[in-house]
Amino acid sequence: MKKKLLVLFLPIALCFSGKVIAQNQTINATILSSSDDAEEEILGGAMDLSSSDIEFTNDGGTEQIVGLRYDNLNIPNGSTIISAYIQFTTDEITTGNQVDVVMAFEDVANASAITSGNGDLSGRTYFGTSNAVLWTSIQDWATVGANGPAQQSPDLAAMLQIIVNKAGWSAGNAVLLGMVDPAVMNVPGYTGNTAKRTAESYDGSGGPVLHITYIPSADYQTGNFPVPTAAAWKFNDLGVDLTATNWTGTNYDDTAWVFGNGILGYGDSPNTTLSYGADPNNKYPTYYFRHIFNVSDASIYDSLVFNLLADDGAIVYLNGTEVYRTNLPATGVTYNTLAPNVISGADETTYFETKVNNTLLVNGINVVAVELHQNTLSSSDLSFDLSLGYELPPLSATTYPMAENGAWHYLDNGTSLDAVNWTVGSFDVSNWEHGPAGLGYTNTNVVTNLSFGPDPLNKYITTYFRRDIDIDLALLPDSVQLGLLRDDGAIVYINGVEIRRDNLAAGTISAADTALVTVSGSDETHFYTSNFSKNLFVQGVNTIAVELHQATSNSSDLGFDMFLKDAPIVNPPALGCAGGLDAHIGCFTSITPTGQTSNLIIPNGSHRFQAIFKQGDAYLDSVNTVPGNHDFTAYVGKNGSSVIGHLSVNHENTPGGVSILDVHYTDSTKLWSVDTIKKVDLYNSDLVTTTRNCSGGITPWGTILTAEESTNSGDVNGDGYEDVGWLVEIDPETAMVRSYGNGMQEKLWACGRISHENALILNDSITLYTGEDGGSSAVFKFVADNPADLSAGTLYALVLDAPLINNDPSSTTATWVQIPNTTTSDRNNTRTLAQGLGATNFNGVEDIEVNPITGQIYFAAKGKSRVYRFTDNGATVADFETFVGGTDYVLNTESGVYTEPWANGNDNLTFDDQGNLWVLQDGGLNYIWMVRPDHTQATPMVELFASFPVGSEPTGLTFSPDYKFGFVSVQHPSSSNTAQQDATLNNIAFDKSTTFVFSRDEFLGAQEPIAGFTTDNTTIYEGNTVTFTDTSLNYPTSRLWLFNGGTPTNSTNKVETVTFNTAGDYDIELYVSNVAGNDTEAKVNHITVLDPLGLDKTVFSNTLRVYPNPTAEILNVALDLKGTETVSITLFDLSGKLVANLVDASTGTDKWSFNLAAFGTSNQSLILEIKVDENRTTKVIQFNK
Repeated sequence: MKKKLLVLFLPIALCFSGKVIAQNQTINATILSSSDDAEEEILGGAMDLSSSDIEFTNDGGTEQIVGLRYDNLNIPNGSTIISAYIQFTTDEITTGNQVDVVMAFEDVANASAITSGNGDLSGRTYFGTSNAVLWTSIQDWATVGANGPAQQSPDLAAMLQIIVNKAGWSAGNAVLLGMVDPAVMNVPGYTGNTAKRTAESYDGSGGPVLHITYIPSADYQTGNFPVPTAAAWKFNDLGVDLTATNWTGTNYDDTAWVFGNGILGYGDSPNTTLSYGADPNNKYPTYYFRHIFNVSDASIYDSLVFNLLADDGAIVYLNGTEVYRTNLPATGVTYNTLAPNVISGADETTYFETKVNNTLLVNGINVVAVELHQNTLSSSDLSFDLSLGYELPPLSATTYPMAENGAWHYLDNGTSLDAVNWTVGSFDVSNWEHGPAGLGYTNTNVVTNLSFGPDPLNKYITTYFRRDIDIDLALLPDSVQLGLLRDDGAIVYINGVEIRRDNLAAGTISAADTALVTVSGSDETHFYTSNFSKNLFVQGVNTIAVELHQATSNSSDLGFDMFLKDAPIVNPPALGCAGGLDAHIGCFTSITPTGQTSNLIIPNGSHRFQAIFKQGDAYLDSVNTVPGNHDFTAYVGKNGSSVIGHLSVNHENTPGGVSILDVHYTDSTKLWSVDTIKKVDLYNSDLVTTTRNCSGGITPWGTILTAEESTNSGDVNGDGYEDVGWLVEIDPETAMVRSYGNGMQEKLWACGRISHENALILNDSITLYTGEDGGSSAVFKFVADNPADLSAGTLYALVLDAPLINNDPSSTTATWVQIPNTTTSDRNNTRTLAQGLGATNFNGVEDIEVNPITGQIYFAAKGKSRVYRFTDNGATVADFETFVGGTDYVLNTESGVYTEPWANGNDNLTFDDQGNLWVLQDGGLNYIWMVRPDHTQATPMVELFASFPVGSEPTGLTFSPDYKFGFVSVQHPSSSNTAQQDATLNNIAFDKSTTFVFSRDEFLGAQEPIAGFTTDNTTIYEGNTVTFTDTSLNYPTSRLWLFNGGTPTNSTNKVETVTFNTAGDYDIELYVSNVAGNDTEAKVNHITVLDPLGLDKTVFSNTLRVYPNPTAEILNVALDLKGTETVSITLFDLSGKLVANLVDASTGTDKWSFNLAAFGTSNQSLILEIKVDENRTTKVIQFNK
């Protein structure tokens, strides 16, 4: 049996009574799935698809957008909408204060499903304020479960009418309604909600209901294939005989026929009531029906599936040709022929299936026609409806590599295959259905909907999948990567052998066994990868089998997909250390991938951190304390210094703020200190306020830009400009906002008003890039009229020449379109102007940076989970591509090789001087990633630097000018995070927002001392002194000398003079320590003390001859040696100072002659030291000229 793509249709109770087409109809549309009511945080775009309630318009102080999607609205195109409203039900008692909501439908003919991708709701295009509806001063919701007038929205009919009139609208389409605080949309007169209202959701006790009253269109609307139940059918119920006409053909003129939706008939409360004539005991015997529909490509369908409800007999035609008949004679059927059998009981409401080969379907217009015959002319009822679906051709074996979104056989009827060997190729799956992945239900990536059974609270636990793949082993790499999307648990088999098990218990698994944990959030659409040997395949056709298990029987969703491709090449560890860069801040071995813990995790053994600035610290005025939500940091060195400067820290609060710290680095302690903390005044009469200071930038002339990531409306000081939504330039030296010649502090009006997320100023001091997080989500470029002056210039927005497809570019080019910014109105409405001019929406532009090596521009699109880059050619852009993100990366870590998903939330970007891109992740995994300069998506070069503590995200990385130090913040960590040691060797906890500095171990914090010392002499006569100097490195705080044979015998001084009174060789030891550790330098036989009388004290004194002595010039030395000894001969003056090394470790001779003319003066005595192996003697030489 061939497989059909499962198509589910829900009959909707419409009533076109007889020929009275213009009767009012009512639909009470409900939320059909968990993902059809959703909330999105305005800041950052995080999505919640499974909340137990709907809060508009804020949740715990977080502003959000609410989206409500209503699918399968069986309203014909061109119908007249009489009324439409949303009926909410109170979930929590929420009363008091001001709550206003803008309600606007998405401006499309068929709203797509809501996904978990960041910014899904804000990335859509809605009706503007001229069509949107304001629900103002919403009454108190004082009773849980109430769903009366107080919970009823205003009428939405006018907006819905526009959608139903769109050319692309057809019955069964979906609409999406967005709800948001009017202040977010800059609606005049609204300053922001001070309370909220909380309604039931789909995942609570049932979502809000959309009530629609409409008059169907007077004109029949051609349908599309497949044909659902309850579709609109033209019909003839006039009691006329059409046997002699071509009424079943596509060219038949049916313009005089009326129409209505199935079920059609009489007596059993049909949707459309037919006439049976004037005599109830002599009703019409036959009725005629036609449905006209369009087919795009008839060739892709293997079989046609008819589901017919017929009371009593029927003949079904397609494009004029009979397909089949039921309950009628095989021949001789006329208008007066009655069905031989009465249809009764359950059969009257049953749709009976018939499958036929697809030989009659054509591209373009098709007509399915049915003649319906009664069993008796006095029958009390008549019923007809029909759906027309399809089966796809049988699946042939796919080939390697196997891409995602491929087709799979599946069994989704709740059958257990525990007792059969279904994983091998010999098992017959020809009666299984098949369709393209993603396969599942409710999940955001679903293409083929699977059945979960009749009871949504007791769904099937296990669903089975099969696919054959043709393998040529000679063309396969040694290692193959398998990517598995599985919601929730799965086992994968190749040719009957289990090769992988995810999220399921060990041992034997049955169809009733559930997955270990519920998969949620971004994990629902993530491909988990693993590598295996090609030897698991055989030459030719192989069978891949997968069993997918739910975690619970009432799970809201299910998802499956898979790919096979070449396993990626594993890079060596510590990619940034090559080429003499072992002391660079980017030199490290990746940390082991991990979930968030209570501690900050950075590379062990190479880097340290020091906490320097924490929420609650005191400002210089001793009155205010530092707020939280630390974000962008900017280090500006004094005169370019990397060890003393200003550190600016944004506070992403409402209202917001900026702190300026004066900081310096002390080399002796290798620690940073904060000298002062100042609060930037952003609340004076010139500036009014600031809010949600997110990222920003550093200008080439040493000022700081802070970005206001909110566009709340209001013009308190009456200067014509809205108070927030701007870039603001701050002088870190004064901690004040700059003025631009107007005698007042001003924000950067000319750069436009959007939800600014960032700012990048090129070294030309003219070009500025910024992006919007939410709203337009566009990339902007501002070109100043004058260098180092951003108060005037020209504004542009980026428009891709071709759209993104699956979040990746389909073209490498783009154009900068100019955005009007000369008037106050222009500047206040930058977002709207950019959207109107077609600026590309990147679903949250988080940061923009320039590569210091290539000059290319990089930006992070949070909702796309990508970092894009391009070359800016002035008016146009080239080389636009995905640089990193959207896939998994292989990491060679300190504990082995791992494959880790990039996941979502890429946020702040920072380049170092080597062209390494540091990517901070907000949401997702909350990592700091490192992307090497030679990285491409085809040849990845990605490493993992840090994992941030529980509850937090990394924000605002900036480097010192010498790139030894990085400054970064921990935003909104959990208050229960535990303490850990930082570079001060004190225990600190990331339990509040904190800014810290990190560096290589050798540059931050106390270092273990390295002991060392020097002496002014190593050979002396008895009674003389040696001066010892401690030259230990890394600032020891204590020391102890041990002077064997000397006086004093020990000391703690850095410099000590020691007297040695007895001839001999003496060891010297120096012990040093500091808070980081200790070290010892020990030198054996380091000090030689000589007997000034020169008496022979060696075993070879009888064989030694030194002559002539005294001498004027020539001195001869002779020994009686074996020839294997090592001899050294050295000349000293009487103070022990070295005069000359005459023989240095010589072997093989025992006679020497020296000319001493250059070494002495008349009547001077010198000491001649002779060493033979470990034996030593001295002679006093009298020098006479």
